[in-house]
Amino acid sequence: MDIRKILFKTSSIDVEKALPDALVLCGKDGKIQWVNDVAAEIFETSKMHLLTSNISDFIENPMNLISNSVILHKPVITKFIGKEIYFDMTVKEIDEGFVLDFRDAVQLPALNTTDDEEINNVNREKNKFLLKLANDLKSPIQSIVGFSLAMADGLGGKMSEQQEKYIRIINKNSSDLMYFIAKLLELSQTEASLKEAECKTFDILGLVNSVVRYNEQLYKGKDVRISIRQEADLKKTISSDEEILKNILQDILEVILKSVDMGEIVINISNPDEELISSKGLTPAQYVMISLSSSALLLSENDLECMFDPYKIVESSNRKNVLRAIVLASVKNMVQALNGIVWVESKILKNTSFNIIIPSN
Repeated sequence: MDIRKILFKTSSIDVEKALPDALVLCGKDGKIQWVNDVAAEIFETSKMHLLTSNISDFIENPMNLISNSVILHKPVITKFIGKEIYFDMTVKEIDEGFVLDFRDAVQLPALNTTDDEEINNVNREKNKFLLKLANDLKSPIQSIVGFSLAMADGLGGKMSEQQEKYIRIINKNSSDLMYFIAKLLELSQTEASLKEAECKTFDILGLVNSVVRYNEQLYKGKDVRISIRQEADLKKTISSDEEILKNILQDILEVILKSVDMGEIVINISNPDEELISSKGLTPAQYVMISLSSSALLLSENDLECMFDPYKIVESSNRKNVLRAIVLASVKNMVQALNGIVWVESKILKNTSFNIIIPSN
């Protein structure tokens, strides 16, 4: 592979200045395909080892940083795993994947506030970019879902038993992908801070009941019971953003219902005491607490790790739960938009409880 020919095709990397830098060519999946000697030196390993590795083995959150550099056409600060060493990384997207150019190593104890603000701005712009492509992402999948369902119902003519089996598999998988894309876009919207809370007065119990009714199809056919409880002295109306709170409860209830096939789900609405409010770092005010508990959903410490952080969980052994982390990351962002807090508690051999506290006026 002639890396010079590839580099000469790029516009964001100065070839003559880049060659003395650490250069890595990786595929779209992050698998390293070519490195120069300098890269082996800064990664402190052999070229042979690098060529059997993924860029995520050496860099924290690499694909997100690569995406940011490509979109903004400028270097991003990159941290090596297990080292307090930072590099400027310039990325050029090519047919083969990405050319990564590392230069200007700096040892820092942490990124300063300016860097944090810049990263947040980059992430917001990336999320806005993704949201603009929402229809391009959803429309093809919607077509597959719709046409596969129509074919399964006989619209395209009689099919054999085997053909019907395959078309229903296509429909299920495309429906799952559609749900994944919808939740990923929801996360992008909450991270981009495109919606501000609009407070109005509404009936909190009525809202919870409407969310339960909306989800009847999810637990229909399962041995699942949902009960709603409230404190006797609970104020019936609160002032908050009804739509955001509805989305929060909807997402949490979906997470539970997709994980259990039996047992009781209890939704408890209460007034949190001052000690709990203080322990969660909230300022003194009037709050309402909503807890969704399931006796059938039992989580381990490994499950609780990165529960609200899809960017970390995708790099961990718990990657199978990345969709749940995406949904709960959106929940966390929406709760923060309401100036509240959310957390999960799992009691061994008892239950798992998703708790939110938000201001009630």
